[in-house]
Amino acid sequence: MAGAVAAVGTVSTAAPARAERELFFEETAGAFWAVPHECVDGSTVEGTLLVQTTRDFESPDNEDDNPTARLQFQAVCPGGISFTWGAPTAPAMITSTANLKSVTAAGSAVARDNLGGTHQVSFDVAWTGSGPLETTVNGPGSKRNERAATATGQVIFDGVALVDGAANHPTRPAPFIRVDTEK
Repeated sequence: MAGAVAAVGTVSTAAPARAERELFFEETAGAFWAVPHECVDGSTVEGTLLVQTTRDFESPDNEDDNPTARLQFQAVCPGGISFTWGAPTAPAMITSTANLKSVTAAGSAVARDNLGGTHQVSFDVAWTGSGPLETTVNGPGSKRNERAATATGQVIFDGVALVDGAANHPTRPAPFIRVDTEK
């Protein structure tokens, strides 16, 4: 009977150690480009392209086994007709440096459009931190470190370069690099 009590005691003292949560990290870099889009009626409108990367992991790890990038495009033609496509979880090779100084991402995926079509898309984008590191405490055990950045890169859609240069969207948020941490 003493052995049974000892076994129960061992289990109950081990459980709290496993319940202790590690520190979770989510690193994101994002940028927008203005991209000309030719509508069915022959007019050209300004479309919006987003490239946003994500790496997440729990300490003591510092790498994500499956980093991804989100590529999303939207153009609104006359009459309110939209053309959109997206690759929400494109596999990516992502590297970053300490203190949010830089991030690079490259990869390819199949994107689906709102008309039922599929398209091959590839990307190679680099972010360089350009502003001060800002920290926001979201609550106990949760905070965000963020830095303004510049972004340059190339996105190829069905063999055609949609962008090849600096992120340039005039009305969308500026490029950024950030890390959210939570216990």
